Amino acid sequence: MDRQPKPEGFPGQRIVELPRTVVASAMQHVLLRHLLPTDAGYFPKASGHFMERSVGVDQAIFIYCTQGQGWCESGGQRHAVQAGDLLVVPPATPHAYGAHEEDPWTISWIHAAGANVAFFLGELGVTPEHPVIYLGEDAQLLTLLEEVLAILEHGYTPARLLFASQALAHLLGVMIWRRQERWRGDPDPKQRINQTIAYMKQHLEEPLHVSTLASLANFSPSHYTALFKQFTGYTPTDYVIRLRMHWARQLLDTTSLPIKRIAASLGYDDPFYFSRVFKAVNEASPTEYRLTRKG
Repeated sequence: MDRQPKPEGFPGQRIVELPRTVVASAMQHVLLRHLLPTDAGYFPKASGHFMERSVGVDQAIFIYCTQGQGWCESGGQRHAVQAGDLLVVPPATPHAYGAHEEDPWTISWIHAAGANVAFFLGELGVTPEHPVIYLGEDAQLLTLLEEVLAILEHGYTPARLLFASQALAHLLGVMIWRRQERWRGDPDPKQRINQTIAYMKQHLEEPLHVSTLASLANFSPSHYTALFKQFTGYTPTDYVIRLRMHWARQLLDTTSLPIKRIAASLGYDDPFYFSRVFKAVNEASPTEYRLTRKG
Protein backbone atom coordinates (compact mmCIF):
# COMPACT_ATOMS: atom_id res chain seq x y z
CA MET A 1 0.00 0.00 0.00
CA ASP A 2 1.36 3.45 -0.90
CA ARG A 3 1.61 5.78 2.09
CA GLN A 4 3.17 9.05 3.17
CA PRO A 5 2.95 9.76 6.90
CA LYS A 6 3.21 13.57 6.55
CA PRO A 7 0.48 14.52 4.04
CA GLU A 8 0.49 18.09 5.38
CA GLY A 9 3.96 18.58 3.93
CA PHE A 10 7.05 20.30 5.31
CA PRO A 11 7.62 23.95 6.24
CA GLY A 12 9.07 25.74 3.24
CA GLN A 13 8.32 22.97 0.78
CA ARG A 14 7.55 23.59 -2.89
CA ILE A 15 5.83 21.05 -5.10
CA VAL A 16 4.33 20.89 -8.59
CA GLU A 17 2.37 17.92 -9.97
CA LEU A 18 1.20 18.23 -13.56
CA PRO A 19 -2.39 17.07 -14.09
CA ARG A 20 -2.25 13.62 -15.67
CA THR A 21 -4.46 14.83 -18.54
CA VAL A 22 -1.74 17.39 -19.32
CA VAL A 23 0.93 14.68 -19.17
CA ALA A 24 -1.07 12.42 -21.49
CA SER A 25 -1.51 15.25 -23.98
CA ALA A 26 2.18 16.20 -23.80
CA MET A 27 3.18 12.61 -24.53
CA GLN A 28 1.54 13.04 -27.94
CA HIS A 29 3.73 16.06 -28.77
CA VAL A 30 6.68 15.22 -31.00
CA LEU A 31 9.03 17.45 -28.98
CA LEU A 32 7.83 16.32 -25.54
CA ARG A 33 7.22 12.60 -25.86
CA HIS A 34 10.93 11.83 -25.43
CA LEU A 35 11.50 13.68 -22.15
CA LEU A 36 9.07 15.47 -19.84
CA PRO A 37 9.25 16.50 -16.17
CA THR A 38 5.89 15.51 -14.71
CA ASP A 39 6.46 16.47 -11.05
CA ALA A 40 9.06 18.50 -9.19
CA GLY A 41 9.64 19.72 -5.69
CA TYR A 42 11.86 20.87 -2.87
CA PHE A 43 11.59 19.51 0.70
CA PRO A 44 13.78 21.26 3.32
CA LYS A 45 14.71 19.28 6.43
CA ALA A 46 11.89 16.87 5.68
CA SER A 47 11.48 15.28 9.10
CA GLY A 48 9.23 12.23 8.92
CA HIS A 49 9.31 12.07 5.12
CA PHE A 50 8.48 8.58 3.92
CA MET A 51 7.15 7.14 0.68
CA GLU A 52 6.45 3.53 -0.30
CA ARG A 53 5.22 2.37 -3.72
CA SER A 54 4.75 -1.37 -4.00
CA VAL A 55 4.59 -1.35 -7.82
CA GLY A 56 6.59 1.79 -8.58
CA VAL A 57 5.42 4.60 -10.82
CA ASP A 58 5.45 5.27 -14.56
CA GLN A 59 8.19 7.89 -14.26
CA ALA A 60 11.83 7.84 -13.21
CA ILE A 61 12.39 9.59 -9.88
CA PHE A 62 15.49 11.75 -9.32
CA ILE A 63 16.16 12.86 -5.73
CA TYR A 64 19.21 15.04 -5.04
CA CYS A 65 20.14 15.26 -1.36
CA THR A 66 21.86 18.50 -0.36
CA GLN A 67 21.79 18.24 3.43
CA GLY A 68 21.13 15.59 6.03
CA GLN A 69 20.58 11.91 5.32
CA GLY A 70 17.99 9.53 4.00
CA TRP A 71 17.59 5.98 2.78
CA CYS A 72 16.06 3.94 -0.02
CA GLU A 73 14.92 0.33 -0.39
CA SER A 74 15.13 -0.88 -3.98
CA GLY A 75 16.13 -4.09 -5.73
CA GLY A 76 15.79 -6.05 -2.50
CA GLN A 77 18.41 -3.93 -0.69
CA ARG A 78 18.54 -0.90 1.60
CA HIS A 79 20.79 1.99 0.58
CA ALA A 80 21.96 5.02 2.57
CA VAL A 81 21.63 8.46 1.00
CA GLN A 82 23.80 11.37 2.15
CA ALA A 83 24.47 14.96 1.12
CA GLY A 84 25.83 15.04 -2.43
CA ASP A 85 24.11 11.79 -3.39
CA LEU A 86 21.65 11.38 -6.23
CA LEU A 87 18.99 8.72 -5.70
CA VAL A 88 17.40 7.45 -8.92
CA VAL A 89 14.42 5.10 -9.00
CA PRO A 90 13.74 3.71 -12.50
CA PRO A 91 10.14 3.49 -13.76
CA ALA A 92 8.02 0.55 -12.56
CA THR A 93 10.47 -0.25 -9.74
CA PRO A 94 8.96 -1.15 -6.34
CA HIS A 95 10.62 1.06 -3.76
CA ALA A 96 10.49 2.91 -0.49
CA TYR A 97 12.49 5.89 0.69
CA GLY A 98 12.54 8.37 3.52
CA ALA A 99 14.43 10.81 5.69
CA HIS A 100 16.85 9.82 8.44
CA GLU A 101 15.08 10.07 11.81
CA GLU A 102 17.77 12.17 13.55
CA ASP A 103 19.28 14.01 10.57
CA PRO A 104 16.46 14.43 8.02
CA TRP A 105 17.42 15.17 4.47
CA THR A 106 16.86 18.28 2.39
CA ILE A 107 16.05 17.23 -1.17
CA SER A 108 15.24 18.58 -4.59
CA TRP A 109 13.40 16.09 -6.75
CA ILE A 110 11.95 15.52 -10.21
CA HIS A 111 9.84 12.81 -11.84
CA ALA A 112 10.60 12.33 -15.55
CA ALA A 113 8.72 10.46 -18.28
CA GLY A 114 9.41 9.85 -21.94
CA ALA A 115 11.01 7.50 -24.44
CA ASN A 116 14.54 8.76 -23.72
CA VAL A 117 14.46 8.33 -19.95
CA ALA A 118 15.84 4.78 -20.11
CA PHE A 119 18.80 5.99 -22.17
CA PHE A 120 19.60 8.72 -19.63
CA LEU A 121 19.47 6.14 -16.82
CA GLY A 122 21.81 3.92 -18.80
CA GLU A 123 24.32 6.76 -19.15
CA LEU A 124 24.07 7.46 -15.41
CA GLY A 125 24.66 3.80 -14.68
CA VAL A 126 21.80 3.44 -12.19
CA THR A 127 19.68 0.31 -11.69
CA PRO A 128 17.15 -0.86 -9.09
CA GLU A 129 20.03 -2.69 -7.37
CA HIS A 130 22.35 0.35 -7.52
CA PRO A 131 20.14 3.45 -7.29
CA VAL A 132 22.52 5.84 -5.50
CA ILE A 133 25.44 7.69 -7.09
CA TYR A 134 27.61 10.45 -5.65
CA LEU A 135 27.67 13.71 -7.60
CA GLY A 136 28.93 16.05 -4.90
CA GLU A 137 27.44 19.19 -3.44
CA ASP A 138 27.19 21.34 -6.54
CA ALA A 139 25.58 24.76 -7.00
CA GLN A 140 25.11 24.14 -10.73
CA LEU A 141 22.91 21.11 -10.10
CA LEU A 142 20.89 23.09 -7.56
CA THR A 143 20.47 25.92 -10.04
CA LEU A 144 19.21 23.58 -12.77
CA LEU A 145 16.85 21.77 -10.42
CA GLU A 146 15.48 25.13 -9.33
CA GLU A 147 15.07 26.16 -12.96
CA VAL A 148 12.91 23.15 -13.81
CA LEU A 149 10.79 23.64 -10.69
CA ALA A 150 10.35 27.37 -11.31
CA ILE A 151 9.30 26.80 -14.93
CA LEU A 152 6.59 24.33 -13.91
CA GLU A 153 5.40 26.57 -11.08
CA HIS A 154 4.40 29.19 -13.63
CA GLY A 155 2.10 26.98 -15.69
CA TYR A 156 2.05 24.20 -18.24
CA THR A 157 1.32 25.58 -21.66
CA PRO A 158 2.95 23.57 -24.48
CA ALA A 159 5.66 26.22 -24.87
CA ARG A 160 6.42 26.20 -21.14
CA LEU A 161 6.53 22.39 -21.08
CA LEU A 162 9.00 22.48 -23.96
CA PHE A 163 11.12 24.92 -21.95
CA ALA A 164 10.95 22.59 -18.93
CA SER A 165 11.83 19.57 -21.08
CA GLN A 166 14.96 21.24 -22.42
CA ALA A 167 15.95 22.44 -18.94
CA LEU A 168 15.59 18.85 -17.69
CA ALA A 169 17.75 17.59 -20.56
CA HIS A 170 20.44 20.10 -19.55
CA LEU A 171 20.20 18.94 -15.93
CA LEU A 172 20.51 15.27 -16.87
CA GLY A 173 23.43 16.07 -19.14
CA VAL A 174 25.27 17.74 -16.26
CA MET A 175 24.50 14.78 -14.00
CA ILE A 176 25.90 12.36 -16.59
CA TRP A 177 29.01 14.47 -17.09
CA ARG A 178 29.60 14.64 -13.34
CA ARG A 179 29.14 10.87 -13.09
CA GLN A 180 31.26 9.85 -16.04
CA GLU A 181 34.08 12.29 -15.28
CA ARG A 182 34.20 10.76 -11.80
CA TRP A 183 33.68 14.18 -10.24
CA ARG A 184 33.76 13.96 -6.46
CA GLY A 185 32.70 17.38 -5.29
CA ASP A 186 36.17 18.91 -5.12
CA PRO A 187 36.49 21.41 -7.98
CA ASP A 188 39.22 23.99 -7.60
CA PRO A 189 38.37 27.04 -5.44
CA LYS A 190 37.79 29.36 -8.39
CA GLN A 191 35.28 26.92 -9.89
CA ARG A 192 33.45 26.73 -6.58
CA ILE A 193 33.28 30.53 -6.43
CA ASN A 194 31.95 30.62 -10.01
CA GLN A 195 29.28 28.09 -9.09
CA THR A 196 28.03 30.36 -6.32
CA ILE A 197 27.99 33.31 -8.72
CA ALA A 198 25.77 31.26 -11.03
CA TYR A 199 23.52 30.59 -8.04
CA MET A 200 23.41 34.30 -7.21
CA LYS A 201 22.24 35.14 -10.72
CA GLN A 202 19.34 32.69 -10.42
CA HIS A 203 18.20 34.01 -7.02
CA LEU A 204 18.59 37.79 -7.16
CA GLU A 205 15.09 38.33 -5.75
CA GLU A 206 15.89 36.30 -2.62
CA PRO A 207 18.01 37.04 0.46
CA LEU A 208 21.52 35.82 -0.35
CA HIS A 209 23.40 35.32 2.89
CA VAL A 210 27.15 34.76 2.91
CA SER A 211 26.66 31.71 5.12
CA THR A 212 24.38 30.11 2.50
CA LEU A 213 26.75 30.85 -0.37
CA ALA A 214 29.73 29.61 1.60
CA SER A 215 27.89 26.38 2.36
CA LEU A 216 27.21 25.84 -1.35
CA ALA A 217 30.93 26.21 -2.03
CA ASN A 218 31.82 24.04 0.99
CA PHE A 219 33.89 26.80 2.61
CA SER A 220 33.62 28.56 5.94
CA PRO A 221 32.05 32.03 5.58
CA SER A 222 35.33 33.79 6.34
CA HIS A 223 37.36 31.67 3.91
CA TYR A 224 34.67 32.00 1.25
CA THR A 225 34.62 35.79 1.60
CA ALA A 226 38.42 36.01 1.35
CA LEU A 227 38.55 33.79 -1.75
CA PHE A 228 35.61 35.58 -3.35
CA LYS A 229 37.30 38.96 -2.98
CA GLN A 230 40.58 37.50 -4.27
CA PHE A 231 38.91 36.22 -7.46
CA THR A 232 36.42 39.04 -8.12
CA GLY A 233 37.73 42.11 -6.35
CA TYR A 234 34.47 42.43 -4.35
CA THR A 235 32.99 40.94 -1.23
CA PRO A 236 30.07 38.56 -1.87
CA THR A 237 27.61 41.17 -0.55
CA ASP A 238 28.99 43.90 -2.82
CA TYR A 239 28.94 41.53 -5.79
CA VAL A 240 25.28 40.64 -5.22
CA ILE A 241 24.41 44.33 -5.08
CA ARG A 242 26.20 44.93 -8.39
CA LEU A 243 24.42 41.98 -10.01
CA ARG A 244 21.08 43.35 -8.85
CA MET A 245 21.89 46.86 -10.07
CA HIS A 246 23.03 45.47 -13.42
CA TRP A 247 19.70 43.69 -13.83
CA ALA A 248 17.89 46.84 -12.68
CA ARG A 249 19.61 48.76 -15.49
CA GLN A 250 18.46 46.12 -17.97
CA LEU A 251 14.86 46.45 -16.78
CA LEU A 252 15.02 50.25 -16.86
CA ASP A 253 16.41 50.14 -20.41
CA THR A 254 14.09 47.52 -21.86
CA THR A 255 10.78 47.83 -19.99
CA SER A 256 8.37 50.49 -18.77
CA LEU A 257 7.93 48.81 -15.39
CA PRO A 258 7.47 51.22 -12.47
CA ILE A 259 10.54 51.58 -10.30
CA LYS A 260 8.61 50.12 -7.37
CA ARG A 261 8.02 46.89 -9.30
CA ILE A 262 11.63 46.70 -10.44
CA ALA A 263 12.74 47.11 -6.84
CA ALA A 264 10.37 44.36 -5.67
CA SER A 265 11.54 41.98 -8.41
CA LEU A 266 15.06 42.28 -7.01
CA GLY A 267 14.08 41.72 -3.39
CA TYR A 268 13.81 45.34 -2.26
CA ASP A 269 10.59 46.00 -0.33
CA ASP A 270 11.48 49.68 0.07
CA PRO A 271 11.74 51.44 -3.33
CA PHE A 272 13.42 54.46 -1.72
CA TYR A 273 16.20 52.27 -0.32
CA PHE A 274 16.50 50.60 -3.73
CA SER A 275 16.89 54.03 -5.34
CA ARG A 276 19.64 54.99 -2.89
CA VAL A 277 21.55 51.78 -3.59
CA PHE A 278 21.08 52.23 -7.35
CA LYS A 279 22.42 55.78 -7.21
CA ALA A 280 25.42 54.75 -5.10
CA VAL A 281 26.40 52.19 -7.75
CA ASN A 282 25.42 54.04 -10.93
CA GLU A 283 25.87 57.71 -9.91
CA ALA A 284 22.31 58.42 -11.02
CA SER A 285 18.89 57.66 -9.60
CA PRO A 286 16.71 55.09 -11.43
CA THR A 287 14.57 57.91 -12.85
CA GLU A 288 17.64 59.86 -14.04
CA TYR A 289 19.15 56.71 -15.52
CA ARG A 290 15.97 55.87 -17.44
CA LEU A 291 15.94 59.34 -19.01
CA THR A 292 19.57 59.07 -20.13
CA ARG A 293 19.99 58.27 -23.82
CA LYS A 294 21.87 55.04 -24.50
CA GLY A 295 23.79 53.85 -27.51
